[in-house]
Amino acid sequence: MGDGADGEIFLIENEPDKVIKLSVLFDPSSSKNFFTIGSALHRIMIERPSAYVRVFSYDYLGTYHRDCLDGKQEFILYYYIMEKLEKITEDERKVFHSIMCHEDRGIKKDFSLDELQKILAGLSRGLDFSAEKVTLFYNNVREAPVAHLDLHVRNIMKDATGSFKLIDLDRLQMENKNGKE
Repeated sequence: MGDGADGEIFLIENEPDKVIKLSVLFDPSSSKNFFTIGSALHRIMIERPSAYVRVFSYDYLGTYHRDCLDGKQEFILYYYIMEKLEKITEDERKVFHSIMCHEDRGIKKDFSLDELQKILAGLSRGLDFSAEKVTLFYNNVREAPVAHLDLHVRNIMKDATGSFKLIDLDRLQMENKNGKE
């Protein structure tokens, strides 16, 4: 159904509202390990923050290796099952690119609600989108107990009600009320 840098998405037979992402984690001894990813997936599954796709289950599949020119490369396979979402429109992509996305360069866009409202008012002159749903999503992302570290339009989709959700849960960081953990 789709793929990314960390894995591939597949439909689940007889489960039309769910998909499975099979993910690979290279260099599992790094700071980005399955324990960190699993903790974030568990938190999303239990707390169900509005900004994130609903996660139904996840699990570790095993540690493996492959032969490379430099020797053996270790990797971990894991999966998570989540709700099936729909793509956002081209106009919505433009809005989120303008207000949230880091353009794969690590730029953090952190507008106040007043600044956001001004930007959305300007964008609404030429683009078709729900400023109310965009604002709600923006607030939900800011209030989420987990920070998405790969924020760009490719990782924003919408559910059956038209609410925006973050996907690609392989690059998350736990947060607490005082900031990052």
